[in-house]
Amino acid sequence: MSLPSDLFARIEQRRHDRESSRSEVVAELLWRGWRHVEDEAREERYRSSYQAQPETEAERSWAEEAVRDLFEARDVGWSDLDNTAGATS
Repeated sequence: MSLPSDLFARIEQRRHDRESSRSEVVAELLWRGWRHVEDEAREERYRSSYQAQPETEAERSWAEEAVRDLFEARDVGWSDLDNTAGATS
């Protein structure tokens, strides 16, 4: 397998830093990349499914009611949420 020299250098640096074999480093990076590809495919399937069958008004109302119940149980009102909606931490 041929690799660009800068990529090979990065692999070698990681191998050195981790004190592992080149095969271990390449396998680890390939598995990470593969999981990323699978995550992207899963997200795309979710988006496509949602677009094909978006939530109904009844489902949206139910979700809002559930959130209200949750915040009421925690003693947080909607006005508290409105005050923090634009705030960043």
